[in-house]
Amino acid sequence: MATEDENRWSWFCHETNISSEAGDDGAYMTECTVNFAAFLLHLLFVIIACLVLIWRRWCCVFRDVTLPYLIKWPGHNTRWILSFLLVVLAIASLGEGILTEMARKEPSPQLQFYLPACLLLIATIVSVLYYQLTENWKSPGLLWLLLAYWFFCIIINIMRITHLFQENVAGIDAAILWITVLLLVSYVLLLVLELNLVTLKVCRIREEQYDASSSESNNDDMWYTEYYVSFLYYITFWWMNWVFKLGFQRPLEIKDLGSLPKNHRAEHLYEIFKVDFQKELEYQTSIGKSPSVWKVFLRVFKGEIFWAGITRLIYDIMCLVGPLALNGIVAYAIAYGEEIETHYYITVKEFFLNGYILVGVMFLANILQFFSWQQNLYLSNVIGLHIRTSLQTMVYDKALRLSSYTISGGSMTVGQITNHMSTDAFNLFFFCQRMHYLWAVPLRLITVTAMLYLQVDLATFLALGTILIFVPVQLITAQIQTKKQKLVMKNSDERLKQSNEMLLGIKLLKMYGWEEMFCKAIEAVRNLEMSSIFSYNGCYSINLFIVQCTPILMNLTVYISYPYFTGKPLEPNTTFAAQSLMNLLLEPMFFVPMITSLLVNAFIGVRRFEAFFAAPETERSHEIQWMEYFSKDKKKPTDRLHQKKRQNYYANEKTPILHANGTDYESVLSQTDQEATRLTRGLKCTNALKIVNGDFTWGSDSSAPILKDINLEIPYGELTMVIGGVGSGKSSLLSAILGEMTTLKGSITFGKGGNETESPSSSGVAYGAQKAWLMNATLRDNVLFGVPYNQSRYRKVIDACALKPDIDILPGGDMTEIGEKGINLSGGQKQRVSVARTMYSNKPIVLLDDPLSALDVNVGGHLFRDGIMGRLRKANRTVVLVSHQLQYLQQAEKIVVMEEGQITFQGNFDDMVRSDPGLHQRWQQDVIAATDSELSDGVSGDESTVEERHILRRRVSESLLKSQSEHSMSKSTLAMEESSKGKLIQTEELARGSVSAKTYWYYARNMGMFWAISFPFARVVLESFTMTRNFWLADWSEAGLNPNTTVGDISQEFVGPYIGFACACLVMSIFFNTSMLFSTWNAAKDVYLRMLRNIVKAPNRFFDTTPIGRILNRFSSDTQIIDTKIIFTLGMLFNFISTFVFAIIVNSIITPIFIAEIIPIIAIYVVLAVYFIRSSRELQRLDSVTRSPVFAHFSETLGGLTTLRAYSEQKKFFGTLLKRIDTNNTAFLYLQAGYGWLGLQMSICGGIVVLVVGLTTLLQATVFGSLDSSSVGLALSYVLMVSIQLFNLVRSAADTEMQMNPVERVQYYAGVPTEHYGGKEPPSDWPSRGAIQIEHVSVRYDESLPPVLQDVTVYVQPGEKVGICGRTGSGKSSLTLSLLRIIETFKGKIIIDGENIALMPLTTLRQRLSIIPQDPILFTGTIRTNLDPNSSKSDKELWNALEIAQLKPIVSEFDLGLDTPVSEGGENFSVGQRQLFCLARAFLRNSRVLIMDEATASIDYNTEKLLQEVVGSAFEDKTVLTIAHRVSTIRESDTIWVLSNGELIECDSPGNLLARESSEFYSMVQANK
Repeated sequence: MATEDENRWSWFCHETNISSEAGDDGAYMTECTVNFAAFLLHLLFVIIACLVLIWRRWCCVFRDVTLPYLIKWPGHNTRWILSFLLVVLAIASLGEGILTEMARKEPSPQLQFYLPACLLLIATIVSVLYYQLTENWKSPGLLWLLLAYWFFCIIINIMRITHLFQENVAGIDAAILWITVLLLVSYVLLLVLELNLVTLKVCRIREEQYDASSSESNNDDMWYTEYYVSFLYYITFWWMNWVFKLGFQRPLEIKDLGSLPKNHRAEHLYEIFKVDFQKELEYQTSIGKSPSVWKVFLRVFKGEIFWAGITRLIYDIMCLVGPLALNGIVAYAIAYGEEIETHYYITVKEFFLNGYILVGVMFLANILQFFSWQQNLYLSNVIGLHIRTSLQTMVYDKALRLSSYTISGGSMTVGQITNHMSTDAFNLFFFCQRMHYLWAVPLRLITVTAMLYLQVDLATFLALGTILIFVPVQLITAQIQTKKQKLVMKNSDERLKQSNEMLLGIKLLKMYGWEEMFCKAIEAVRNLEMSSIFSYNGCYSINLFIVQCTPILMNLTVYISYPYFTGKPLEPNTTFAAQSLMNLLLEPMFFVPMITSLLVNAFIGVRRFEAFFAAPETERSHEIQWMEYFSKDKKKPTDRLHQKKRQNYYANEKTPILHANGTDYESVLSQTDQEATRLTRGLKCTNALKIVNGDFTWGSDSSAPILKDINLEIPYGELTMVIGGVGSGKSSLLSAILGEMTTLKGSITFGKGGNETESPSSSGVAYGAQKAWLMNATLRDNVLFGVPYNQSRYRKVIDACALKPDIDILPGGDMTEIGEKGINLSGGQKQRVSVARTMYSNKPIVLLDDPLSALDVNVGGHLFRDGIMGRLRKANRTVVLVSHQLQYLQQAEKIVVMEEGQITFQGNFDDMVRSDPGLHQRWQQDVIAATDSELSDGVSGDESTVEERHILRRRVSESLLKSQSEHSMSKSTLAMEESSKGKLIQTEELARGSVSAKTYWYYARNMGMFWAISFPFARVVLESFTMTRNFWLADWSEAGLNPNTTVGDISQEFVGPYIGFACACLVMSIFFNTSMLFSTWNAAKDVYLRMLRNIVKAPNRFFDTTPIGRILNRFSSDTQIIDTKIIFTLGMLFNFISTFVFAIIVNSIITPIFIAEIIPIIAIYVVLAVYFIRSSRELQRLDSVTRSPVFAHFSETLGGLTTLRAYSEQKKFFGTLLKRIDTNNTAFLYLQAGYGWLGLQMSICGGIVVLVVGLTTLLQATVFGSLDSSSVGLALSYVLMVSIQLFNLVRSAADTEMQMNPVERVQYYAGVPTEHYGGKEPPSDWPSRGAIQIEHVSVRYDESLPPVLQDVTVYVQPGEKVGICGRTGSGKSSLTLSLLRIIETFKGKIIIDGENIALMPLTTLRQRLSIIPQDPILFTGTIRTNLDPNSSKSDKELWNALEIAQLKPIVSEFDLGLDTPVSEGGENFSVGQRQLFCLARAFLRNSRVLIMDEATASIDYNTEKLLQEVVGSAFEDKTVLTIAHRVSTIRESDTIWVLSNGELIECDSPGNLLARESSEFYSMVQANK
């Protein structure tokens, strides 16, 4: 009977062993039976599961059910984790079986040790596949099979444990026991998961909870399926495959990426952050403290931070496995062949002492290390993105509520607020990327120290001493670096501020010849910045040197001291395990100063955010109800959240988000309690609005009223005109009505607007600012401004605003993009678009702030007659018009006169005639003057308007020409998107393909060839010395295994040369870091200067067709990358390349067969790298390009805050910001997921390299005996570094290419064609007389465009006063511009006082002539620097110029006088006052030739008349050329020039021309009488 049993099991359990090993208790047979039962169970499950899946897939009627997204069942991730554990346990069980068989010295293989483990591995994989398909097919009925399988697995493992204890064949330390226990626990947990699913999905005993996120799966363009894929796809980023496949086929576009899931959307992040911030605000306010943004961060994102911390912990644990396994592998190689006592079942210790097992452990640990590292990087970036997005939306929200005076008063500039959106938000983002280093660095230091102590005993403390020596140096360096970074940011802010002002006023600077002076000022700031950057980058280089030299010195001290502390020689296992452990300290050493700097920047950023949130808000800020925007079309959790939190949100609506110093503004706003509902409830009277006893000021901290004792009633449906002198408070009155000023006392109440059936959307105010604000959008969109398009109504508005001729010029009609801040349009055209917006809107009240000042008399009359009186008054809309055009007073139902911030008169025209005869007399004078001044053809509009349209035609032609010329460069440097019809502003250059070699060469040349060659050479030499040092160390440790040598002999032989190699490495490290510092610093300095000096010399048409924001992007973000990022990326790239190459060399020397093994792996790496870089390049560029619109929209919004708030369009603009942030975040998230995808592919390849090298070297050392143990340790220590750095190599290569893209863009701007600035200097007193001789001059804007002046010949006597006018396309502006060579002549010549202006230096020409432009521009600084930037005039001369310009009384009132600050753009002065300052500049220049280009357009008639008298006396002996705006400007001229179609057709005195009825001048004047 026994023989039959033995035969029956002989195929599974060898019969010899059955007879010899089975005792009386039948232990062996029980073991064999249990193993066979397990084998049979797994086999049956695999067969049945496969059959069920085949049936379900091919035979079931529901087989065609497919879903685009996976809606995961409960316990999905836990199941996958347990399945991974089962796979590992199956492999461990297989290894244990092999070792057990080897320990028992069986004569032949026994299947019982292999088949159950192999079938367990297969069954586990099948179970995962089975579950995944069941979940995909939504077939929970198939779960019964898994439930039964887990149950029987539990039974089998209980049987095995029972056998092991009952038969007493294994101790508590047996490996098989621990494997079985872990299997049992895993099966129990899987059974619980299965029971949960069966009750939930099959039996439906419990109700399934609603998953709000599952509704997103219905979103057709949501392709970021991170949350809708299996756990395996999630952790491997396998769901990204489609992106790389598409990116490999063609360049990716942003539309290819689709939308984001809810958790990543800006709207969701804003909601959750705002809710928690409001809670924090309420709580902290209740206890008298300020809210903490840090606490909000931690509460809102605690879950994400926790899981990122878990992945970081796993990564740090797995990092320790490598050195431990290395020690065991080398020890195994040393002890191989020695007899060891074994047990019936091998123990855990015996299991892990086996070298081959340790190679497998190292492989698995390496894979898990990479997996956890990539997940940590991805999660940290996501956390940073979420915080950055939350802050950006919060800042924008706050900016929409911000008090106007906060910006215009200088307490916060647009640049500073933009920095909150960019620099501060990004500082928090960068901190989040590394925040877990705060605890991971100390943890790694402690664990590595403890493990190092176990290896090298007391020598560990010398290693720690080496670290402690450098840690203070690093901390000091980090402090210096932080200070230098602040200095860099300060200088950078100042440089960008000056650059922005220079670009905004570039046309004026060129006219004045000041561009080089401003350029030098920017260069001076840049020099300070570069000095700080050198120190900043120098600190980085010092830190990098410390990181490189610390392991060298640690190795030196440990290996030299180890024999003296222990009395034992170095051995290979100790040596290379200690070296690997010390290498683990490199990361903490490198990141300590970085994380310190990031932490400091984060704290600074948070404090700046908290201060910003405390800034004063407008009194109407409480009317903005954001939750209405977010609750739209939402029915589930958001609605409930909205209802629950709404009361908290608006419980304190009359206060800002955060009060500075806890100030309560309730006392201020109590006098305007009706304001919250003033747009809907209204007054029971005929007034549209009413101000009672109003005192208003700018700034919440000011008590001195700007407007005093204002009592005003604006009648409904009538025209009210507000008049007064410059600085009388007219614009401030409108600001007070809009709620932009602070109410000191009194109240403002709005009426209902008349019509009881009026829709809520039509209530409110339409506002046309004095300085027209336009969006970077189509002309139609600027007019509609969110109101639905009605063709008939729209056309009437366009006609009323005289915009039809302008629209006909544009290539896309009214669908033409009109550019950044309306840069394509003139001042008058911008103003008419702004007024058209007010007319088209449904707002019952229209406020117009001096729109007629920018318009010629005829067009202004058309706009007033057909627009204001026609469209607005006939529609019964209330109009409040601020104007200097007194001729329209008789049309107004009410007139308000302001003087020094007070209303001195209000009433109708008849009241004015009776009460103020002086004002009536001035009105009569204005009517007569206006009638005489209307130089018009009566058809096409006033000549200035015609000239505007002529200029617009040129700009369109230039723009299209520029588009074509830039598009032709796409094959070499840039690929410009083809300009679509109507697109004047060029699409931002988006490079396609790899960066050209010319760009790398350009950057290298700017480095300086010596430095460009030095740092690669230094790196190669450094790695050569490092490799030699490590080979010497291997020989040193191998000598320790020789029993015939003493410790002293070994030290004497090896220590000296090792010290020499270490010193050589230190010297080359110093040389490498020094050469990197100087090379990148030289390149950053030179590429910027080349760009700056070229840009300032670019022709004016370049700035007309290139948005300022795009140019500033080159000066800011691109320059920042070149300044501070490239040094880091290049250093890392060369480090990874050299490490990788020399690791291959080392392993090839040790095991030549490694060359054959590594070639296919390198091929895979190359393919992966190419496959990845092609897509990641486009994703990075999309990330960069989509970031610009976010900041552009923010800057655009800040420029039009008053207009936005007047129209109540905050919600729409906020929604636009959310969309743009989402677009940018989409590109960024795909890029980060792409890095994770690459990292995981690389980790598998890196793990394979570790496995191949480990097995190869171990086989050679043990089986073949051709390799010593020290070589095994050296090879493995190198390969452990390579497995990590291969990923870094590919990523650094991609980053380097992307960071060379800014170099490419800067290189492009450094090559933009420039004006010709050279020439022969004229005499020092030129021009001494002012004689101008124009001989046969023809002028054009570009070689491809027709001439705008043709064969003009004219002579101007010294001191002659010339008035210039003309008809359609006459070219009068072109003539004056040609005098300054703003446009160049291609025929003829212009001679001034005997000198040909084409032959003299351009700067000299423009500085010797004077021009007063139409657009008044002031620069940040003081009144003194604005008048005399060269500091060449005395105070007496400055005051005299101010007196002539009628500004002395105003400036004298300031405490600082000439040193009174001028805010950004001169916003602390009115437009009229700014124009007067420009007049004062011209007086100071005292040139013999003065050009006045409609210089009095923005000042009232009386001031203009006074100035004309002053100009007549101050410039009595000067030559003056005046382009007419009013007749008073040229009626006293000596000569009138009349131009037509670019030709001079009349040139005579005004009297002679008017005496000849056939003259063109006479007909023009008579046509309008």
